[in-house]
Parts: sequence; structure tokens; C-alpha cells
Amino acid sequence: MSTDVVRPLLGGWLVVSGMSHLLPRKSRADQPDGQPEVVGLDGVDSGVVFSVLSSELARSILSELYREPATQSDLAERVDTSIQNVDYHLDNLAEAGLVTVVDQWYSEKGTEMDVYAPAGDPLVLVAGRDGLLDDARRAVADTEAAETASDGER
Repeated sequence: MSTDVVRPLLGGWLVVSGMSHLLPRKSRADQPDGQPEVVGLDGVDSGVVFSVLSSELARSILSELYREPATQSDLAERVDTSIQNVDYHLDNLAEAGLVTVVDQWYSEKGTEMDVYAPAGDPLVLVAGRDGLLDDARRAVADTEAAETASDGER
């Protein structure tokens, strides 16, 4: 089965063989500008987050996404598992609000593939006395403000 495209062109025909080169294989998928995710042990959403992160493979996938955004097939190769396993864990990580789709790339065959990245940076898990969660959120916000101020001075 040929993937050639033949189109009329002034005075002749235009033949494009293997259209996949016309589609961007990869673009620069940046990490989202998400706010840090602070999750407390007793928080409403903590059960879902801790349940998802109880899987070593899910933690490996999330760690890889913090290194660099990736497609399911790229992740499967990087963590040495099947695409089906990656799909399952990405669905769970997305449901927990830990990853998000940030771009689409095209395979060699022209198939559109979602590119995943962490939903927030960093992920902070907090356990301890009452008020510690609020303290952690303030500390993260203060760190973010300090980084923003130092970026403005450069």
C-alpha cells in the first residue's frame, strides 16, 4: 500500500511520497506552567493520589515525565513496559490530576499521538500535625514568589 499523494500541478503532476515528512514528528513540548501540587495525607484528593502512586510503574512514568514530556510509546520504551501498561497508568495519573496532555505529535505513519507532562511542578506530599499542610502551601508559594522575583532581576 503506497502512501504517495499525487496532485495536479501547473503543467504536470506533483508526487509526494510518504507524506509523514510533511507532518511534524516532534515539536518542542514544554512542561506546563502549572502551580505546585501540594497534597496532604488527610486531604480530600489524597486517597486517589496515594493509590495511583502506590504503583512503582506509575511512579517511574511520572518521574520520566518530570524529566521530559513524552508520548505513550516513548514512555513504554523508557520504562521498559508495554504501551498498554503505560496507557493504563497514564489514565490513572491523569484522573488523579498528576499528568496532562500538553501537545500532539505525529508518528512516522502520520498517526496523531498525545504528549504527556506533569500537571504541576513540583508535587509535594505532606503528612504530619494539623496546620502543616497550610505551612507547606505557604512555603511553596513563598519559594515560587522568590524565584519569580529573582527571574525579574536578571
